[in-house]
Amino acid sequence: MITMEHLLAATDFSACSKEAVDYAIHLGQKMKGRLTLLHVFESPFFYPAEISMGAYPEVYQWLQDFKQEELKKLNALAEQLRKEGLSVESLFKEGVPSIEIVRTAKEINADLIVLGTHGRRGLSHVVMGSVAERVSREAPCPVFIVRGKKT
Repeated sequence: MITMEHLLAATDFSACSKEAVDYAIHLGQKMKGRLTLLHVFESPFFYPAEISMGAYPEVYQWLQDFKQEELKKLNALAEQLRKEGLSVESLFKEGVPSIEIVRTAKEINADLIVLGTHGRRGLSHVVMGSVAERVSREAPCPVFIVRGKKT
């Protein structure tokens, strides 16, 4: 028998990932399961390892503030869902989103990963890649991909 007791919903707080989280909430309620919300913080900067962020204190502080804001969003979303009666845990990780989503799914023994996709095509897909595509290839469990509505 297939069980869906533990769902992992990844969010980047975009409209697309909000739709995916909404699906995860609905599935979690129907299956009376647990939901883990995951946000993976990926630094918006690329800098060589030999350059210390400490050499740029303003940039370092901005990055720390940005991370804290993202963490607050994640915790606020988790708290809102708890008030709605869901069993929710929130995880905040840093790294490459596709790698951290798959790693987390393995760590928590997720039964299903739910995430959104922007549905990019052509050059933007080649340049930006697809987190959802990479996760679906490497995931230890089924992946439910929610395509954002066209606006």
